[in-house]
Amino acid sequence: MTKTQKQLDKRIRQQLTIACEQIKDNVESFSFLTHSVDLNNLPSKFTVSCYFIDDIALEQAKQNNQLDYIVQLICNALASLNIHIKNNAISFLKQ
Repeated sequence: MTKTQKQLDKRIRQQLTIACEQIKDNVESFSFLTHSVDLNNLPSKFTVSCYFIDDIALEQAKQNNQLDYIVQLICNALASLNIHIKNNAISFLKQ
């Protein structure tokens, strides 16, 4: 990994950590998020996985239209780094 890639990776982690904390503050039963990235193939090899505590919490978030909020928040956080991912790069799972 080059120095530039290390710096970008650090900024990605910082932005996603901020987004995760905002989601935790606003979406009940949201647990955490993780990401996977190939820095040589941005943005096509970028995925984000969002975890809820259980199926019930995930279903409740769907019913309350909170998944769109989460997608928007993550996309905006990454867009601040000039990384534009598609909505389908974000998945929602239970722990």
